[in-house]
Amino acid sequence: MRPNYFFGFIISFIVGVALESILDFGYLFAILFALLSLFVLLTPRVVSQSKSVLIVSLILFGVALGIYRVDVSKTNTSASALDAVVGEVLKVDGMIVGEPDVREEYTNVVIETKSVYKEKTRILVRTQAFPELKYGDLVSVVGNVTVPKNFPSDDNMRAFDYQSYLAKDGIFYQMYFPKVAVVSHGNGNVILEKLFAFKSWLIKNISQRIPEPEAALANGITLGAKQSLGEDLIQKFRETGIAHIVVLSGYNIAVVASIISRLVMFMPFSIRLIMSALGIILFAVMVGGGATVVRATLMALVVIMARMLGREGDALRVLALAGGIMIFANPMILLHDVSFQLSFSATLAIVIFVPIIEKYFSFISNRIFREIVVTTFATQIFVLPLILYHMGSVSLIGFISNIFILPVVPIAMMLVALVAIFSWVPLVGSLLSFVAYALLSYIITLVEFFALMPFASLHGIHYSFSMLVLAYGILMIVCKKSFLKTSSVDK
Repeated sequence: MRPNYFFGFIISFIVGVALESILDFGYLFAILFALLSLFVLLTPRVVSQSKSVLIVSLILFGVALGIYRVDVSKTNTSASALDAVVGEVLKVDGMIVGEPDVREEYTNVVIETKSVYKEKTRILVRTQAFPELKYGDLVSVVGNVTVPKNFPSDDNMRAFDYQSYLAKDGIFYQMYFPKVAVVSHGNGNVILEKLFAFKSWLIKNISQRIPEPEAALANGITLGAKQSLGEDLIQKFRETGIAHIVVLSGYNIAVVASIISRLVMFMPFSIRLIMSALGIILFAVMVGGGATVVRATLMALVVIMARMLGREGDALRVLALAGGIMIFANPMILLHDVSFQLSFSATLAIVIFVPIIEKYFSFISNRIFREIVVTTFATQIFVLPLILYHMGSVSLIGFISNIFILPVVPIAMMLVALVAIFSWVPLVGSLLSFVAYALLSYIITLVEFFALMPFASLHGIHYSFSMLVLAYGILMIVCKKSFLKTSSVDK
């Protein structure tokens, strides 16, 4: 398929999803656009202009498909399954369907139940940190059923649509600190149970070998664990633009994937391809393979394979296809999953922006350090509008702090992984944990140092949706000419 046909269809599909998600046109508009697509394709007067007719028809059909997919997703939800009992105390039996989100003072678990009205629905339950709950546990819960509430706007920040954020994962109800009794264990997917158990074992090994708060940072950057570093330290990570490494994110995976692909450049081609893909897949498996990690990993693999094949033009096409498939599978992630947005933007930056700007950093002689600087700069530029839009804040020293810290992160992750696996070996475990602790302390020390700088960050920035669209429009215009030139050279 020609690039203009392909991108025209994918982009129009995404536009259709966005329009329907915001304006809620309904099925009739999907039918209208589908009929217009068919009319344009079959009108005799324009048949002679087959190329332009086909692309217009594909664009109209893409919009129709996007609208229709959103409407189907709304129909196939259990958003009103428990509306009749909201505000009442209810006894619910269900299974924990995801990895528990363990914090310092509480644990969040998602329970899937069919005990009420025989309709499957999901409830987000916040309960005590102890006793420990696990994926696959069948539990009996007694508590007050509530509907999630959106967070109000504050300090010029956009209100957080918490209802839609949970709805993208099929969650429409909450219970706060109900009575929870475990009925039985091991009712989930065997593979996921083993995977989460392995992850829990690794976290335990790290925590035994490395003291806090370095252990919390180690678990965050290596395994995506969400145990808190403490609000004061977390705020310092935000102010210095390093928050993306605290808990594993798509942004972090995209940067690390690019670095991995460069670190194995000296190997034979087939070995490079296998090692890069295997490394990022094993990394995804090690951190638990959640939905966020899977999406980011797929995008990272696109970058690795395309860049190693020297086909950045193909990378953009595959990235667009991967994004389109993800949005088709779950339309709500387009507007309500910040992790997906950051993953896509960061990966897009590596695909189309890094090849454009890397020539301007040729003065950096060390290839690995140059790659880190270029990748960091490109991804920072591309995710900045999203951060401003969602967070209303920006770190003024984020680029500098990332330059000093990001080169250490992959090494720290590798050492922490070795600590987690070999902590039982007396001498080896002690040596590895000491070196890992030193690097983690270096990261925390630098974060605290940069946070002391005056005007390290700005808060309360009002950044509208129209400004977001304008920013990415400008970035696309800047990239288009140079990227098309690069693609034509590749061909």
